[in-house]
Amino acid sequence: YLFLLQLIILKTMISLKNIQYQISKKNILQNINLNIQEGKTTVIMGKNGSGKSTLLKLLNQIIKPSSGLFESILKKPVPMLFQKPLILQNSVDYNYQILQKIKKHRINNFWFKKFDLSNLSNQKMNSLSEGEKQKIFISRIMSFDQSQLFLDEPNQNLDLQSEKLLIDLLINEKKQKTIVMSLHDFEIAKKIGDYFIYLENGKILLQDSYENFFKKFNF
Repeated sequence: YLFLLQLIILKTMISLKNIQYQISKKNILQNINLNIQEGKTTVIMGKNGSGKSTLLKLLNQIIKPSSGLFESILKKPVPMLFQKPLILQNSVDYNYQILQKIKKHRINNFWFKKFDLSNLSNQKMNSLSEGEKQKIFISRIMSFDQSQLFLDEPNQNLDLQSEKLLIDLLINEKKQKTIVMSLHDFEIAKKIGDYFIYLENGKILLQDSYENFFKKFNF
């Protein structure tokens, strides 16, 4: 009864059926079938070049599938964390607030403060370490305080202390948000994820809930 109740309560946010994505007739994603559940954290995993970033962009409607059925309750893309985000050769503060200026959106500085970035505000972006830049990029996306998060390897370039803070903050965020993210690190994935998708060469090899995914996973 509990399982049936969960099925009824869970609402599908995005549905993909027989999705293909090609560039110059080369298959990047093949025969993708999946549902993203609202209010859950879905983690996309796989080796470099497996299609994780492409699938994330497709789920967020930044790119369109070549064929197949795509359905989403989202009317348009939401601001997302890319692997190579936009950097402007201005101050940290300018880079942090640029999306807010474009979208005329009131920002939430919670993550900016948690990452203790105020002391960097007047520095030039190109003077920062890669880890510091990543914390700016994450805080910039989180400043929108949106209900849906699309994050492409959010822990890249972070030191261990910052990574731990990221995990703690995401665990708190997931209580009231839908998160779709790509990760390499299985230990982080286990701490955050509810549902897991493993890609290889643009195909889903395995997708399942936390309880079942790691029982089956042996790649």
